[in-house]
Amino acid sequence: MWFGELPTADATGCILAHSIRLSNRRIKKGSILDDGLISLLLDDSHSHVTVARLDDNDIPEDKAATLVANAIAADGIVVDKAHTGRVNLFAAHDGLLCFDRGGIVGVNSISEAITFSTLPENTWVLAGRMVATCKIITYGVGRAAVDHVIEAVTEKVTVKAPSPQQAVLIQTCLPSLKPSVLDKTRLVTESRLAVRNAELVQEHRCDHEIVALCDLLKAQVAESPDWILIVGASAISDRRDVIPASIQAAGGSIVRFGLPVDPGNLLLLGELAGAIVIGLPGCARSPKYNGLDQLLDRLACNVSIDNDWLNGLAVGGLLTEMIDRPQPRMKVEPDTASAKPVIVGLVLAAGSSRRAGSTNKLLVKVDGIPMVRMVVKAVCASNLDRVVVVTGHQHELVESQLVDCAVSSYYCASHVSGLAHSLSHGISRVGSADAVMVCLGDMPHVSEPIINQIIQAIVESNINVSDTIVVPVVDGKKGNPVVVGSAFFDTLLQHTGDSGAKTLMQQYPDRVFEIEVNNNAVLIDYDTPEALEKLSDV
Repeated sequence: MWFGELPTADATGCILAHSIRLSNRRIKKGSILDDGLISLLLDDSHSHVTVARLDDNDIPEDKAATLVANAIAADGIVVDKAHTGRVNLFAAHDGLLCFDRGGIVGVNSISEAITFSTLPENTWVLAGRMVATCKIITYGVGRAAVDHVIEAVTEKVTVKAPSPQQAVLIQTCLPSLKPSVLDKTRLVTESRLAVRNAELVQEHRCDHEIVALCDLLKAQVAESPDWILIVGASAISDRRDVIPASIQAAGGSIVRFGLPVDPGNLLLLGELAGAIVIGLPGCARSPKYNGLDQLLDRLACNVSIDNDWLNGLAVGGLLTEMIDRPQPRMKVEPDTASAKPVIVGLVLAAGSSRRAGSTNKLLVKVDGIPMVRMVVKAVCASNLDRVVVVTGHQHELVESQLVDCAVSSYYCASHVSGLAHSLSHGISRVGSADAVMVCLGDMPHVSEPIINQIIQAIVESNINVSDTIVVPVVDGKKGNPVVVGSAFFDTLLQHTGDSGAKTLMQQYPDRVFEIEVNNNAVLIDYDTPEALEKLSDV
């Protein structure tokens, strides 16, 4: 490929290297200079232009990016259309992102004009999330280099889907351990498994001593579970401690004790009659992401676990959540940039309405209109750029109220596991955006003017909404909807349970920007029978 400056009259058929602003229009970089564009440039006194000219053995950037992306992508990957030399790869379904790190490094070592980058290996991704991107740096690249890259691909990028698994939970007890702690541990474990298409089929509790636990383990063999999860009343401190000793006494073996990852150091991995046995670390009582989650991701997708992989957890093994990298680049259409940030409305309408009794509160009518429809209509009428709705409980009935609304609607099968699952499900489908405005389906009095007031305040404040959490405030009380910048999307995708924007504000108080509004509608939701009865009076 030739690159340099030419007299404009001699540049027909070349690729414009840099955008040029004419008196009445803009010619974008990457444009092929035909006779019409050459005339416009000359008429505007541009006597010379910087261009690229492809040789016979060069492949244009979009075609080259497509060839490389298709060569590297495999099962569970959707390859997007090329644009400005970039092709993005997306997860076709929920699962574990797998590839050979050395192979990706090798691909990038062949030609500086060909780059391929990914999310971290072994990342759990939701359907629709961008997992990798191929970018051709120059306007064209030699065919030999592209062929070399394709030949060098030995292990492709895949997203492995989880297969159904059945798990048994055993909790050992001491007098000092409150039953409420055990109950919470069960709920957290159920949620942790549900995300990975695994089911908690039984829970047992016994004294924290070898004989009792050994007898219970032997009894589980006949049930043939895939996984046996053991949470000790006291943390495992040695291979001769209660949990490992009980596994061995029951006829099992210890594969590994201790992980180079924090939280999650005190994890034990064993085997008993074909079942995988995991002695859970104390941090497993919390829904916060830890080393156990990394292990379960692989087990759920039937990806092998060996000591090399376990030892490799040491690299990046400090799992404290940090906003230390931006959201991966998404495709944007040319010439759409403006002063107003791109904010997508994300309506959460998946809840089971448990506190509301037998009634699905989202279908309760407000002034003759179902609540969820009123919320979505207000969001659609506002100045938000587009709207995504996540449904769950009675999703067919909820979605029937939205058939004429300009929204993209997605069903979240794991909505029963907590708010975070619905939120991450929606985030994974937002696409290119500076931020999302998280709107709750049970707040029907958050009107179009309130939403627009928040958007206008963001624009006028000149904040970088991409790395900010914006919250409306009335008399010092924080309300909803909350606007979450794209820098936090990856963090939300890892959340489980009922954590959401409130958790983010607690974790990153210095990133919170408050907007005063004069309407207490941002504080009022409806989630009890009593509140629903008063709904029409608010």
